[in-house]
Amino acid sequence: MTDYQEMDPFWVESRAKFLATKSTSADPSACGTCRSNVAAGEPVEHDECAQRATLLHAPDHPHYEILAGFSLEENEKLPARFHVPVFDDCGVPNAWLCAVCQEEGQVVGWPCATAVKYGTKVFTPLHEAETAQEKQAAELAAYRALDLGDPDGRVSASCDNPEHPTWLRAPDDNRGCPWCRTAELENALTATGRSLSSFIFDSDDPGADALGAQWLYHQAMPQADDPFAQPRAFRSSVFSEASKAAEALDTLGPELAGRPSAYCEGYSDGVRAAAERLEMLADQAAEGSEVAA
Repeated sequence: MTDYQEMDPFWVESRAKFLATKSTSADPSACGTCRSNVAAGEPVEHDECAQRATLLHAPDHPHYEILAGFSLEENEKLPARFHVPVFDDCGVPNAWLCAVCQEEGQVVGWPCATAVKYGTKVFTPLHEAETAQEKQAAELAAYRALDLGDPDGRVSASCDNPEHPTWLRAPDDNRGCPWCRTAELENALTATGRSLSSFIFDSDDPGADALGAQWLYHQAMPQADDPFAQPRAFRSSVFSEASKAAEALDTLGPELAGRPSAYCEGYSDGVRAAAERLEMLADQAAEGSEVAA
């Protein structure tokens, strides 16, 4: 049957036309002339510039260090997806070798025994493969579509911050980036809270309005840093240091010599009570639960 097809004039003519037709797909390494031809819908000028088949290793293909030191028998047991061909252009003669079937001083031609055994499990057909390049190209196309889109008459806009996404706005809407504006408002609200905190801390009677504003601030900014923490910590430290100073007085110095024991005991109890009171005020100041006098 093969001899008949080769001798039949129809197939001879069809084969000649096929071989004479140049590819309209250029390889990434093609020359400028051939790339220009393909861009214009024309075939490439040079056969070597036509797009060739692509040979990709598996994403987790083992490095040479993983293969070195193991026997040929061990490397032959590696999963079938690793047994792909590599071309050796340094050896004499040049040859296609298995990428993993090797050991010190010995290599195996491709297809190796493992590739023959597992056949189609070595490669994945192109229509089933999802390479990183294809995924990246799809994501880039989606971003470009968003940047150039104008749904419902709106236009896309962006700011100088690369971390902020593109947003859509009306053509007559000149407002800036909403994410930048949100950050500005949060900073302003935080500064306002700190100013309010300083006022309440410095005032003997800040009034119900200031305290109410403080409460509203906490409701509006539940996740923000507490601007009242630092003043409370300072007030708490004042009471704590006073408590330590009071405890230091609980010693019978020379000035108490000769005093009745009842007097000394009463003095000691009073000092300890003052220290405990001051420590309680320190805890309340730290928690923000001080009771107004």
